Amino acid sequence: MHTLPSGLRIIASVEPEAAVSYVGLGVRVGARDEGLRWHGLAHSIEHMLFKGTRLRSSSQIIERMESVGAELNAYTTKEETMLYAIAPSRYARRSLHMILDIAAHSTFPEREWAKEQEVILDEIHSYEDSPSELIFDEFEDQVFRPHRLGHAILGTEASVGRITVEAQRRFHSTYYRPERMVLFARGVLDMDDLIAAAEWTFPGEGQPLISSSALPEPLPIPIYNKEARRVVRRRDTAQSHVLLGRAAYSLYDPRRLALSLLSSILGGSGMNARLNMQLREQRGLVYHVECNYTPYTDTGLFSVYFGSSHRAEAEAIELVYAELARLVAEPLTQRALEQALRQTRGQMIVASEQREQHFLSMGKSFLHTGTFESDEVLQERLSALTPELLHEVATELFDRSMFHELIYR
Repeated sequence: MHTLPSGLRIIASVEPEAAVSYVGLGVRVGARDEGLRWHGLAHSIEHMLFKGTRLRSSSQIIERMESVGAELNAYTTKEETMLYAIAPSRYARRSLHMILDIAAHSTFPEREWAKEQEVILDEIHSYEDSPSELIFDEFEDQVFRPHRLGHAILGTEASVGRITVEAQRRFHSTYYRPERMVLFARGVLDMDDLIAAAEWTFPGEGQPLISSSALPEPLPIPIYNKEARRVVRRRDTAQSHVLLGRAAYSLYDPRRLALSLLSSILGGSGMNARLNMQLREQRGLVYHVECNYTPYTDTGLFSVYFGSSHRAEAEAIELVYAELARLVAEPLTQRALEQALRQTRGQMIVASEQREQHFLSMGKSFLHTGTFESDEVLQERLSALTPELLHEVATELFDRSMFHELIYR
């Protein structure tokens, strides 16, 4: 990694023979950085970055990239915004300059926001028509309230209606600064290419962010909404949508890997996951059940989601809690742990072939931690997991009295 005087950090995974190259810019800003009346502001800026810069109009941005088969993409989360381009390698430098231009020089034209505002409102309405997606946003608000981490990324119809281009420009000026960014690439671009373009875009000096090695020891799990609550929403859904979960470990907590493995054992992508076997294969109560763990920089969220008939809802909930309790009462054996690790290692090999996702993971990791673990290092950390550590994590986290519940019926 190379850090410019401006504070911009740069990383490159050089593949000289790659036919396709990727270049991205990660910005440490997301929905949690918005003011109380400005839900959706970070996401609105992501939309507007493609609507014109000091050098190019919206149509010129599109034409310059799509005319050579390149793609421009972006997404916003609670804690970061990612801009990236995928292009035939002969046009990789074009992608690099475009990404830097839209990040640093966007102008936020008033006429474009009037149109894009309607696009975002349509996106919100579409989301509201999908209870299996909407429930996740409401659940985070339930768990983390009153913290801003619970803000819905898209915002609400009312909050998006309040957003102005003046507010976007202020937010962009505050957060889209080089010391909050990582420029990352995979493909034919090397460090010299990236440094030259970045120095032109971000001259001068800035204030680099704190490295992960300077962070304090992990704190106890933050409980923003200390009273675990059961909330039932009447939404006239064809089936019950259920989310159970609680606050969990942060991105920097060394127990994070153990919880990730437990989450996979319970409700990962494999058909042999414990919750899938119990709720679907053996009882036929659900079509889909999944377990998720999302780490943030100061906390995390562990959750279990399923959809079931209204009649089967109560039984399915009790079976979920029974499986959580079983991991506390009956610690994993060494053999069961080795089976789970073998499956995880195989999934890692498959995932390593997904070049775009691997590229984005690299950028996100460097943005928040200043490092990116190689597969070899991660394999070593997996090998260090023990049944005792997993039992310790299960005992701490799988306490039913601390679980929130959100149900759509």
